Amino acid sequence: MAAFGTDWKSKVGPWLELLEELKALSLDNALSLPQICVAGDQSSGKSSVLEALSGIPFPRGYGLVTRCPVRLVMRSAPEWSCSVSTTSSTQTITPKSPDDLTAIILRLTETLTQGQKELSSDAIIIRLSSPESPDLTVIDLPGIVRTETSERGVRVIKHINNLINHYLEEDRTIILAIIPANQDIATIDILERARIVDPAGERTIGVLTKPDLIGPGNEQEVVAVLRNIRKPLKLGFVMVKNRSQAQVEEGLSCQTVADDEETFFQNHPTFSCLDQRLLGSRNLASSLARLLIQRIKQQTAPIKRQLEGMLSSIRADLRAMSSCGSASTAGQRQRLLVTLTQEFVRHLNDCVRGEYRDRIIVCNPNLRLYTRALIIFHELQSKVAATAPPFRIKNFTSKLACQMEALRGRELPGFMSAQSFYMFIQEFINAWDPPARMAAAQMRALTNEVVRDLFENIAASYPVLRESFQAVASSILETSEHEALRLLEGLVLREKDPFTINEFLQAHINKLRYDRFESSVDAAFKGSILGDCSGQSGSWQATKSHIGASLRSWYLSAHGVSSSANAEDMSAILEAYWTLASKRYVDNVCMCLDDRILGTLCGKLQETCYQFVHDEAKLRAFFTEDRAMAIQRSRLEKTLDKLSKANASMNNIQAERRPSRRSVQPPLTPSGLKFKLSVAVESQGLGLQLADEEGRVVTKGFRGASQAQLAEIQVGDILIEINNSPCGSFQSAISTLKSLPKGAVQLTFLRVS
Repeated sequence: MAAFGTDWKSKVGPWLELLEELKALSLDNALSLPQICVAGDQSSGKSSVLEALSGIPFPRGYGLVTRCPVRLVMRSAPEWSCSVSTTSSTQTITPKSPDDLTAIILRLTETLTQGQKELSSDAIIIRLSSPESPDLTVIDLPGIVRTETSERGVRVIKHINNLINHYLEEDRTIILAIIPANQDIATIDILERARIVDPAGERTIGVLTKPDLIGPGNEQEVVAVLRNIRKPLKLGFVMVKNRSQAQVEEGLSCQTVADDEETFFQNHPTFSCLDQRLLGSRNLASSLARLLIQRIKQQTAPIKRQLEGMLSSIRADLRAMSSCGSASTAGQRQRLLVTLTQEFVRHLNDCVRGEYRDRIIVCNPNLRLYTRALIIFHELQSKVAATAPPFRIKNFTSKLACQMEALRGRELPGFMSAQSFYMFIQEFINAWDPPARMAAAQMRALTNEVVRDLFENIAASYPVLRESFQAVASSILETSEHEALRLLEGLVLREKDPFTINEFLQAHINKLRYDRFESSVDAAFKGSILGDCSGQSGSWQATKSHIGASLRSWYLSAHGVSSSANAEDMSAILEAYWTLASKRYVDNVCMCLDDRILGTLCGKLQETCYQFVHDEAKLRAFFTEDRAMAIQRSRLEKTLDKLSKANASMNNIQAERRPSRRSVQPPLTPSGLKFKLSVAVESQGLGLQLADEEGRVVTKGFRGASQAQLAEIQVGDILIEINNSPCGSFQSAISTLKSLPKGAVQLTFLRVS
């Protein structure tokens, strides 16, 4: 098969080499790269298509012959040369001839599949250069198996399907669907698989094989497929003729086989009338090469954006793992310890103060220490409030009266004992101590957690240093908690000795008494209304008498000289003081925990850690990097290096492809039919699918039934003028077409003969 010309090679070479560079960097697992995958049923003619493209006699036989992906990298060169390797080994084998290569493929297949009738996801890579080779890269996939046999169990079939789907699902993969022309296209499995992963048919091209086996009378069905009518694909169909078994046995040259194929189509009564660009291995190779280059060009910018995103992410990961400097000498270790201590204390102080400006704290909500401490404070407030006695329940007042009576001493009737008040309030305050102690324990645990997480963010590479800092912080927090608990005990003792000069107490007592008076008035009036409803006298005198009696009864019970009246007053005083004291206690506990546990931590921690500066043995242990972290860092650095090289390669090719401002469309081939027509611009545009082929604006298809298709524009027609103005570059033509208003537009095309 003749190679493309020197001019073509100079244009497409950089793009193909870019793809190979990305593959060589093993980035095809991280990035979806443009590639052509050959897929089809067993015995569909896949091997023959690959042989026609490459000139390599691929292994043939019955059953499952291709048992691993084969990546075929073809380049045009003056002399035949080849190298073979696998993705699982760095070893390279150099065949001396095409026949030698066939044996090597079989041997490597056995090696990858471990001599079993199994499959391998590892690929064989063939790099082939020859005068007949096109500049093209394709991947041969195992044939689709639909029937279970003794050597193909359910597990093997599942493995085949998973392997094929893995390649086909890549959104930048061009699917080369191999279809026997002598079979009903509606039953072809590969087309159904392609439809699932490529519903729009934008990356599937059909290849019809075995045209010499088409039954009499079925030629028109095949023609309908070739003309993209029977089963439309946006990339269309091409038909090739497989080598016959006799040609295989005779060992005919690629040139002879290609000439024989061309003669077959030229002399065929039906196929000779078709557009010859749809026939033959030469045209298939040309179409695939142009299509692959076009896809690489289209995907360069998206791939570059994806690369830059991956670079940014890896750089961020490496920054997060940064050790903040070298630690190879004693002086460097001392400086590094001071630097890390200062950095840690600065961030911890921000966490304690609730100042969340730094990136580490912003990105890690768990480090927002004071925000989480406020949750503990509010829980303490709720728990203390839950200990409030039921002051306003009738039973409480009755019980209080009994207790006051039991504690009565030398007080005259009508006088309350202050000692009773002290005893009652002390009993109530005892319930505040457990919630406060629990809050102290929670604060210590929370601070320990934040210290651990913060240091993991600052110096994750040094586990010994992290553990030492954690041990120091835990010791400081333990001491601080004990100090806080002693202060809390003092708070409880002080609250048990009632005191206040806060006017809130008097105001609240008066409010409680007034509320009770108001309730009694409401009850009195409510009783008088109910009395009216029950048929009693509705006269004013009767109502006044009822209300007066009710209020006198309440006054005697609440303010008379009796145990119940004393209990009512005591209840109001206890409630008012409990409300005042509980609020004061909660505030004092929160301030105590804030001061003793949070407030002293940073200073004590910094002071203690600075003492390690002069302990060389500890410094050496501190700055021994974690092995797992070192391995991860090395992996990230290697990936960063690969991505940086890939990004540089893409920058280089983008710089090379950037057109000059004065670039114009290349001259068109003079042989062809030039015609002009008027086409209506609809709401969806012209309905044309155009592509950039070496600077020419070429018609590749149509979007539905459009005016352009009705105007008999054909696939392959080259757009040269819009409204009598030259198209210029492809991008210029597309911009002009997009800006056209609705209405008629004059288009000039060249139909190459």
